[in-house]
Amino acid sequence: MSKNKQTVNERELTANQFTNVKDIKGNFLFSKDGYLFGYLRVFPYNLDLLAIDERRIRTQNLSLSFEGDRKDFDYCAFPRELDLDDYKNYLKKQYQEELSNYGKRQILAIMIRQAAELSSSGENYEHHHYFKIWARAEKNINDTKKELLTRLEEFKQRYSGVGIDAEILNETEIFKLCNLFTNSQQVSFMSTADNPVITPIPMIKDY
Repeated sequence: MSKNKQTVNERELTANQFTNVKDIKGNFLFSKDGYLFGYLRVFPYNLDLLAIDERRIRTQNLSLSFEGDRKDFDYCAFPRELDLDDYKNYLKKQYQEELSNYGKRQILAIMIRQAAELSSSGENYEHHHYFKIWARAEKNINDTKKELLTRLEEFKQRYSGVGIDAEILNETEIFKLCNLFTNSQQVSFMSTADNPVITPIPMIKDY
């Protein structure tokens, strides 16, 4: 075996040993140390569109639904870089086709400049919000799966009850989440306390 090939194999072995993922199947990630993980994605929702009273009611209801529940779950948010090329091409096409309306043409020109500045500034990202819920795999693995799915459904209902969409990740989406987490080009590691851009979804504000 050549020295270069041996070096590559050693790197692959180190990565395999470091990774705690045994398998991803259905709605679950199976870890090497005997745990099952399920994931729920919570989609963005603009509370600023609501009246203050309605905002207070929804946040209070969501807060109460989490009261006393501290069992085996974690919240995380990952910034993901957006590809604005299609959007910029669309604006350019609209600009080129708009010949009669000078005002609209000027607005499109401003939007094109803003999109270009956003792409070059490094701030063209959105945040994906997830809950991670886990349980130790018991002898009857189906019981563990049932327990996790029940928990995931409970979390989903908490958010749907206040008008916020959420989905339980399937096998394909869990793979995407793993890629999002491990891709250093798109994910920066930051705490919510250090970055005011990220606001944990469960956080309740007083109005």
